[in-house]
Amino acid sequence: MLYYDTLNSEQQISYLIKPIIEVLQESGGQLDRSEIRDRISEKDEHIAEFEQKIYTSSKTGNQYKKFDFKFNFAIKELDCVGIITYVKYNPKITLTQAGANIILDNFDVKTEVRDKAKEYWEEHSGKNKNKNQSEANSDIKTDEDDSNTSTEEEIIDEFKVKLQSAIAKMSPAKFEQFSRALLTKMGVQFTSKSVQISNDGGIDGYGYHIDEDDFRTTRVVIQCKRFNTNPVSEPDINQFLGAMNKYQADYGVFITNSRFTNQAREAARAGTPITLIDGNDLIRLVIRYELFITPVTTYVLDEFYLDE
Repeated sequence: MLYYDTLNSEQQISYLIKPIIEVLQESGGQLDRSEIRDRISEKDEHIAEFEQKIYTSSKTGNQYKKFDFKFNFAIKELDCVGIITYVKYNPKITLTQAGANIILDNFDVKTEVRDKAKEYWEEHSGKNKNKNQSEANSDIKTDEDDSNTSTEEEIIDEFKVKLQSAIAKMSPAKFEQFSRALLTKMGVQFTSKSVQISNDGGIDGYGYHIDEDDFRTTRVVIQCKRFNTNPVSEPDINQFLGAMNKYQADYGVFITNSRFTNQAREAARAGTPITLIDGNDLIRLVIRYELFITPVTTYVLDEFYLDE
């Protein structure tokens, strides 16, 4: 059982709040939501495990991430107590001056955020007596109810869950093919040598990348690991480093649909350069390069149409 599964819903939200403030302070005060997710996951293995886990609704059979709802709710509460600000439909989260001044060692999440936010929700609910209370406090529901919400942000989260699940179901051979297709979109030219060495020494691809800015060509090798439960660990990175040296690679790319342990990340930075692409990076890159997906344009009404 994951550590996060031992916490109740309120504890799961509370656990995220300090790390969110911490990474925003370290970054100078502004990060995209996805960057915050990545950085708090790198700081805490418990968060990293929870962020990756997909649950299935017993009501609908739909798959969803509990993390998405807990994270979005933590962001919303930090906003309503004045620690961060953000604009609807904009991924950027900005730390307020009050947030920048917080000393985390002395910071009490319950009194400074959760209790104050609860007062906000109660006040907000009171002003909307004629509306469904769940509309005023839409995040205080079961995770299964949350899995059926349909704001733009949640629609994107739902798509990402479907994509993550589809990648997890790939055979190792298909995941390797998929990884090569992605890196080809990113400018790597694979050679026939890729196939010859695919099963030799932990290398799943060999090719060249041409930097158009300075006409420099570099040798690239890749390693693909489709892990559905375990993270990529330090021994996996060390094995890959040995294979990179064998093939005299200028740098390597290690791709997984899972995540890297902190020790694995440290090992990747210590030797020959390795670019790490984890499950979240993979999903962002698939969307960016529109790899085997079809974008659909939709529209969302501005507040002008919604105000009475």
